[in-house]
Amino acid sequence: MGYAPVPHRPSGWQGKRVAGAVLALLAAAAAVTGAFLPLFVGELRFDGETQLKLTVTGWDLSAEAAGPGIPTSTAGEPVRNGWALAGAGLLLLIAAVIGLAAARRASSPGGKFAAALASGIGAGFLAATTLSIGLQAISLHGSFRPAGIAEGTDGVTTADSFGVGFWLVAGATVLAIVAATLAAGRGKRAPAPPPPTYDYDPVTPRYGFPAQQPLPRPQPPVNGGDALNPRRDQPGS
Repeated sequence: MGYAPVPHRPSGWQGKRVAGAVLALLAAAAAVTGAFLPLFVGELRFDGETQLKLTVTGWDLSAEAAGPGIPTSTAGEPVRNGWALAGAGLLLLIAAVIGLAAARRASSPGGKFAAALASGIGAGFLAATTLSIGLQAISLHGSFRPAGIAEGTDGVTTADSFGVGFWLVAGATVLAIVAATLAAGRGKRAPAPPPPTYDYDPVTPRYGFPAQQPLPRPQPPVNGGDALNPRRDQPGS
């Protein structure tokens, strides 16, 4: 009848949201892996040679001696950053699953909002954990130095640095932030449907009756005469 078709949601995937879900998954894997690698490494040196090596991970603090006869005991318990990194990895994994489900063009606005919210929470939690680990490393840098008899001994020095685990966690934080940005961004809108076409100008009456097709226009009279009352010539007139 010439009416416009019923609009429907376009099919397919949104590339940015798919990329955000993949980055969230990579960030989760990197954060959990970094918890088992050294976050902070320190060395006690004598005359330039390493005598004691201190390694801090997300689960443990260990001291390894370079030679026999060197004490390797450590006092206190380390901060269990592994729990926080595991929690951040779990949040980012959930965000990746929700983000992949919301990457379809036919997904609802609520699903897209849930994906953006989950990605933002996971990225924020991981960023806070990374900042906490960095502050702990600064504290260890200030406390890791010769003490007691070794403090006044010439040739005894210390060296410390961030471990590979910390840089892996920092990289995971950057990936998580990018993933949250992609999840919160707007996808490409579908093109607007073409305007409806009509064979005639529909006129909707005032009280809501359906529009009717107008009647055909009357044809003009043949040869300019009156089609209904043709004039006849009377003889003798």
